[in-house]
Amino acid sequence: MTRPIRSHFFNAAWFYGAGIVLATGMILGQAALSLLAALVYVTAGLSWLWARHALDGLHYSRKLSETRAFRGDVLTVFFTLENRSWLPLAWVEIDEHVSDRVRALNVTRLPSDRLGTRLLRHTTPMRWKYRISWSTELECLERGDHQIGPVTIRSGDPFGFFTRQTTINDVESFLVYPDVRPMPELNIPPDFPFGLTRVNHHLLTDPARVIGVRAYTPDDSTRHIHWKATARLQEPYVKVFEPTVDLQAGIFLNLDTFERYWEGMDFRRSESGIVAAASIAHHLIAERSIVGLAANAVVAGSDQNLRIPPGRDARQRTSILEGLARLQPMAISSFPRLLTSAARDYPAGSTIIVIACIMTEPLEIAMQSAIERGHRVMLMRIGEVPVPNLPRLTVASLPDDLAHRDRTTRHRYARTVQSGMVN
Repeated sequence: MTRPIRSHFFNAAWFYGAGIVLATGMILGQAALSLLAALVYVTAGLSWLWARHALDGLHYSRKLSETRAFRGDVLTVFFTLENRSWLPLAWVEIDEHVSDRVRALNVTRLPSDRLGTRLLRHTTPMRWKYRISWSTELECLERGDHQIGPVTIRSGDPFGFFTRQTTINDVESFLVYPDVRPMPELNIPPDFPFGLTRVNHHLLTDPARVIGVRAYTPDDSTRHIHWKATARLQEPYVKVFEPTVDLQAGIFLNLDTFERYWEGMDFRRSESGIVAAASIAHHLIAERSIVGLAANAVVAGSDQNLRIPPGRDARQRTSILEGLARLQPMAISSFPRLLTSAARDYPAGSTIIVIACIMTEPLEIAMQSAIERGHRVMLMRIGEVPVPNLPRLTVASLPDDLAHRDRTTRHRYARTVQSGMVN
């Protein structure tokens, strides 16, 4: 979008005044007055034409070194400005909008009229048929889906009388993952239910591997009834599954930080819960475990709770990290209800990992229900959270400042400028 040429010096009074001076000089025969008035018109006209074509030959581009990063990482943005015309420009000003949740190293960020952004300004002269390149490093301060762009380019005549401005609505996004920190002594059982290792005793079973049938008992799920055998033998029979030692884990993230919504949000603890979920998922998938994720909050651009089905490959780790990166740190639904419904997707013997900043009676009931259905329930509490008196409940305590701890690595800033003639 290109705006009309703007004058910073000349206005209607200048032209009316120059016309009066020109007429007076011609009537009185004063060549100096006429020459002065003509000089005003010529200067204004040439400056306007210069500004009118100042942006015609400019070509601007940018490129991100990475589109995925972790909090604290440093990305490099490469910029290129090229003047493809024969018109030299005394000055070109470039204002690049960038998320205010990243920090430009050794470059001053200016205020912006766009919510949630700051300006990176670069000013340079441009000869004809000329190209200049530079780079800026951005330190990722917070997780989230960040953007760079749009960009505004201004230029004009050499005297600064007139300027022309254009806005290029080219926006690039880059995703910043939450921290993945080493989680000491997780105490998570190493056996996962949908694995490939056979055992001689039936710890857990894999529903994908049927090895026979047996008579139905009241403790069996109706989902496991073998209908063909039941019809043939005229009494209910259920499938017998092959046992495995792998266990399926579901990570359930509760972003409620107060019992009542009107009490507000404790973003410190909610962000720590997100870091804990990312760290646990990363650890379990690295051990080739089957992991799923659910949270009572939405990701940016959606109105549904975050739910990621179980998986174990590298794509599952990416899906979980991307979901947590885009997750809004505010609860929108009942976590106990989410836990009760989503835990049914995990077979008996699975580990249910509950990450919570508070403990309520409905949540305690939901965890008790999961235990009664045969799940192994682990409570990862963020901060001082009361421990419910539940049988077979494993409890681990995590600090409430996981998301705000300093990283041990430091990055050195480097900024380069290159220029040269355009071939």
